Amino acid sequence: MLKRSAPAGTTGCVVPLHPELAGGTLRGILKQAGVSIEQFIENI
Repeated sequence: MLKRSAPAGTTGCVVPLHPELAGGTLRGILKQAGVSIEQFIENI
C-alpha cells in the first residue's frame, strides 16, 4: 500500500508485488494516487 500526503488529504493505492508492471497497471496506480506521469518520472 502506497500513501501520498498532500494539503488536500491523504490518498493511497495498492501496488501489486510483481517484478514488472504492465503499462496500463502503472497508469491506473498513478491515476488512483493522483500523481501525474511527469511527477512520477521526476521522482524515480
